[in-house]
Amino acid sequence: MTHRKVVGQNGEIIIPSNSEIKTNCLNVFFIFKDIQANRKSCWLFLFIFICMKSNIRTLIRKVISENFSSMIDEIEVAQGLDLSQDDLNEILKGYLEAALWTEEERLKDDYDSEYGYNEDEYNDDDDEESELDKLIRIQTQFNAKPFESFVTEDLEGDSKVQAYLDIKKFIQLAGKDAVEEAINDQGLFRLGMDIWLTRNGHGSGFFDHSYENEKELMDAGHSLKSVDLYITDNLTLAFSNA
Repeated sequence: MTHRKVVGQNGEIIIPSNSEIKTNCLNVFFIFKDIQANRKSCWLFLFIFICMKSNIRTLIRKVISENFSSMIDEIEVAQGLDLSQDDLNEILKGYLEAALWTEEERLKDDYDSEYGYNEDEYNDDDDEESELDKLIRIQTQFNAKPFESFVTEDLEGDSKVQAYLDIKKFIQLAGKDAVEEAINDQGLFRLGMDIWLTRNGHGSGFFDHSYENEKELMDAGHSLKSVDLYITDNLTLAFSNA
């Protein structure tokens, strides 16, 4: 059984997997189903169970979000490297902006393919389309918002946590001297951008700046391996390694 761990002010918070949550909820439900002595209690429990089932992912995201900012304080960076919370925020900002920028065209195509609507493709008088198919198509079209562009607020909380962990790993691998050189030369925001660009093999990155410690920065970026963004069922964004 796989669990997720999130570091917060009060230590590690263990997030159970969806399958474990569903199994436990069902087990409790069937136990209470056999209790007929108090009908009101059974109906109340059934109502609570439905609410839990529909909102479990929201609750998990809330737990992650509440402990997200405090996790920054727990990050151990390279020995001797002094980075404040604001510094780490700026690195993350550059990382996320680069991710959205490089993935935007593909995400737009994915969005249009899944949720786009073309009048020419449908005919309300088409006998081959069942009433159920029509209803599903209309509902999907109604729920889909017009695509303009994704922003960092569209990223799920656990993906932002994973981005922090990846930045932490990069800093540890690259080392104090390499990271300090990159920050002093190009700034915190550009460091975050270059981490994303380098790890995913784009035609830009640390090799653009002729750093003395270019090899250390490039090796650290490549060690993270490539990752991409995808659109979730809730029309939010998530990293493939989160």
